[in-house]
Parts: sequence; structure tokens; C-alpha cells
Amino acid sequence: MKKQDAALIPSSSTVLAPGELPSAGAVPAVPEGFKVMDGTARQALLKVPAEQRAEVDQAMEQLWSERVLIAKDLGTLAPDADKGKALEERMLAAREANRKAQALAAYTDEQEAMANHAVAGHLNAASRDIEHMAERNPQIAERYSRVLTVVAQRRDAIATGIARAKASKADPKKG
Repeated sequence: MKKQDAALIPSSSTVLAPGELPSAGAVPAVPEGFKVMDGTARQALLKVPAEQRAEVDQAMEQLWSERVLIAKDLGTLAPDADKGKALEERMLAAREANRKAQALAAYTDEQEAMANHAVAGHLNAASRDIEHMAERNPQIAERYSRVLTVVAQRRDAIATGIARAKASKADPKKG
């Protein structure tokens, strides 16, 4: 690893001092029985582009604030003002919940990456020490086979990736 690449990887002290994580129990789960909408159904939905949200919000507010005048002007064709208000509140609540969920997802993804880095480093260090001691006392390796196996699997995956990258450089048609 190059020196500048190593500088980009957080140190153990950085990893062990991350921001606070919410408890997994505090993160709400999706409602029971929820199924993700298929692509065709989702594509059929009317969209509100991000750059048009302010205008949509203002239009919904106008429908509510002018509901009495609209009822006079449109008579039986007037939209249901209470339904419009409820729809707007749901849209705004969903938007805010989504914004917070997206931010939390980005934050926890980064925290997980840093925690995984710290755990992998810890396992590597423990494995080196176990392998060192196993040179003198072979039964030690048997007692810690899970630690040694996971580190060996990581080494093999890294070696396979390096070999694949070298092969694709050597023959660009295969990469």
C-alpha cells in the first residue's frame, strides 16, 4: 500500500471514536407486510421533480388558503379542500421522513464501513499473533481456527482480485 493511500484509511483511534449510533431497536421498521412496488407500477406514478417542489408546495397551500373562493368559483367542480390538505400533509411528512432516513442511511453506512475496517484490522493483528505463537505451539492454531479462517479467506479474495486486475490489464478483451 502506498503511503498516501494509507493516510486515507482512518486510524484505530478515529474508528473507535465515531459519532453516536442509534440503537437498532430505535430505528423503525417498515410496516408489516410491506412489499416494494415493482418498477412498472412505480414508473406509472406522477412525479414531483425536486426542482418543482417549492411550486407544488405553494400551489397546494393556495388551494387550501383559497378554498372558500375556489368553492364559489368552481361550485361542484371544486376539489375537496380537506382531502387536499391531508394529501399535502402526508406528502410533506413523507418528504421529511425520507430526507432523515436517507441522511441516517448515509451516516450509518459510513459508520459500518469504519467499524468493519476496525474489526478487520483487529482480526488481522490477532491472526498475526496467533500464527506467530502457532509456530512454537501448533495446537494454538486449532483453538482459533475461525479467526485464522476468516483472515485467510480475506487474503485469498484480495489475491484473486489482484490477479483478475492484472489479467484484465494484460488482455483488455477479457476485462
